[in-house]
Amino acid sequence: MQSCDISSDSTDDPLSSGLRSHRQPRIVVIGAGLSGLSATKVLLEHGFTDVTLLEAADHIGGRVLSVPNGKSTLELGATWIHGANGNPVYHLAEDNGLLEHTTDEERSVGRISLYTKSGVAHYQTNAGKRIPKDLVEEFSDLYSEVESCESGSPSMDEVSLSEFGEWTAIPGAHHVIPGGFMKIVDVLAQDIPSNSITLNKPVRCIHWNYSAQRHEVIANQDNNHNDNNSQPQDPLILRHPISVECEDEEWIPADHVIITASLGVLKKNHESMFSPPLPEDKVLAIEKLGISTTNKIFLEYAEPFWSPECNSIQFVWEDEAHLEQLVYPEEQWYKKICSFDVLYPPERYGYMLSGWICGEEALYMERCDDEMVAETCTELFRRFTGNPDIPKPLRILRSSWGSNPYIRGSYSFTRVGSSGGDCERLAMPLPYANSTKATPLQVLFAGEATHRKYYSTTHGALLSGQREANRLIERYQDLHKAETTKPKV
Repeated sequence: MQSCDISSDSTDDPLSSGLRSHRQPRIVVIGAGLSGLSATKVLLEHGFTDVTLLEAADHIGGRVLSVPNGKSTLELGATWIHGANGNPVYHLAEDNGLLEHTTDEERSVGRISLYTKSGVAHYQTNAGKRIPKDLVEEFSDLYSEVESCESGSPSMDEVSLSEFGEWTAIPGAHHVIPGGFMKIVDVLAQDIPSNSITLNKPVRCIHWNYSAQRHEVIANQDNNHNDNNSQPQDPLILRHPISVECEDEEWIPADHVIITASLGVLKKNHESMFSPPLPEDKVLAIEKLGISTTNKIFLEYAEPFWSPECNSIQFVWEDEAHLEQLVYPEEQWYKKICSFDVLYPPERYGYMLSGWICGEEALYMERCDDEMVAETCTELFRRFTGNPDIPKPLRILRSSWGSNPYIRGSYSFTRVGSSGGDCERLAMPLPYANSTKATPLQVLFAGEATHRKYYSTTHGALLSGQREANRLIERYQDLHKAETTKPKV
């Protein structure tokens, strides 16, 4: 990374004088998830040398979080590569040998197969009865005939019907990476110099369009009534249109900032995160798009209490088809646990189940301690199977994406009242192109929620980071052409 020293030939506007003096632009990428890593990687590959990647957490990966577990890896975040044909995440995995040990059970051409395609799902009612197989198949066949989708919404009532089908599936099989999805993160990060990544660096505010300079001038005028020199104290702030204010009080000047914060973080913090504030249409896009929390609960046992042919236990609450409330009371959060899947093969995972819970109930679950969640799940199993002797699990592991202050949700969806156009509005760089007098491409936006076709996916996140990097590559193509063609002395 280049020194912070100021060269005498670059004190003017960075985009006008930079092309004349061949000064490298100063770029800050916020967030080291797949989008931030891919943006940084592409910029470095194209000759940008002054690139800094800031990550609020103590690790890279964002919503990818793989936990080693004996011979296996448990995914608390992203689990599947959705589609193979043209999927950049799939090609990264394939090219780097990450799928060599993927079993046939870990590939699914149709709807996502969880951890095994063999065996049968056991649909159990809260009265302890199993629903007959032929009745289950009758309804599952009907469900397969109608259009359906996977969504981050806690309820299909929240998904926009007018935008149904906006999300685009990539053809080909879905894949699980045996070594963990973090291997993709490692591949993206391997060529990024360690001194270009700063962990534990949460950002408080992005001061763009020279607003930090104006604020410092005003502050100096207030503090130095008798001093004629009211220019900013820091010449770097005077020179750059952006200053990234971090929570540790450090201010980092920049020519461009690529923000890859999740939609949940933008919803919570956008008012305090940008100075000047975001344009109204971008704020509306943030508010209209949906993001919810989907959490996993892993339970490990010494021996299986389920039969050998069982691949999942599905909970069916009787007499709840006409519920008026879409959210259960906090004390009944467990009713939103829809199923537990058997992790397969046992030679790799041991005897382990993976449960799912979403929506407000997932946030309620996050407030409980491990002991309470383990006891609650045990009572559910005893009740739905009719077996009072089911033991408590040896171990519990669960995610908590909703209460994570640097994530605040799992993945986005087009909520009722929103559209794919909101994804595109969220992705538009600031200042807008019609602001002809303003320095362009100051604040760029990436992340899965900014991809119109592939929102909610890892490949959408990766492609969005590449998209924003390419905006800057195109902007500075003349600079790099000049650097590669300048005569040798």
